[in-house]
Amino acid sequence: MNSQGTFSFEAQEEEPTETLAQINAELLERAQMIPSLRERVFIFGEGPADARVAVVGESPGPPDIESGRPFMGPAGQMLERILGSIGLRRQDCYLTNTVKIVSTGDEMTSDILNFFTPYLHREMAVVRPRLIIAFGNTPTRALLGTKRPISQVRGEFFDYRGMTVLPTFNPAYLLRDPSKKREVWEDMKKARAFLNSP
Repeated sequence: MNSQGTFSFEAQEEEPTETLAQINAELLERAQMIPSLRERVFIFGEGPADARVAVVGESPGPPDIESGRPFMGPAGQMLERILGSIGLRRQDCYLTNTVKIVSTGDEMTSDILNFFTPYLHREMAVVRPRLIIAFGNTPTRALLGTKRPISQVRGEFFDYRGMTVLPTFNPAYLLRDPSKKREVWEDMKKARAFLNSP
């Protein structure tokens, strides 16, 4: 009881009861039961499991298969420049994708998203970053459950299970439409201010 005579409850962060490795192993095991996923290459998240910042993309790209790591190739280089512009290094962030297989736009069905999204939520529950940067429509919709397009939600902060999500345009999209770089820079300045705040 505090001095005003009311009860105060401190928000306790629960320790995760599972590890990222356990989540990934379960996902692979379940994927083996789905014929369309059985022979696919899976690219899992990487980075510190206690990172202050998580970067979530849509799905791995072809350059990711060769290295087995997310955000490689030209889109990965763009991501590194975006993060570097606000003083972040990729190795300090937890990097993952909503969908863990290289996927064409045609494959981004509700069945695929419904299969992978619960695992993304569990990943974030383990990492518990202070800020999640959602690059593109797919991670924004998966995390926030919104149908609003990225153009309407980018640059805004959203509460997500006690963490904060900042949606912005996907680095791969910026390679196709460089005119959006200015908007991403504005979003990243907001991210930097948020991370520098108490």
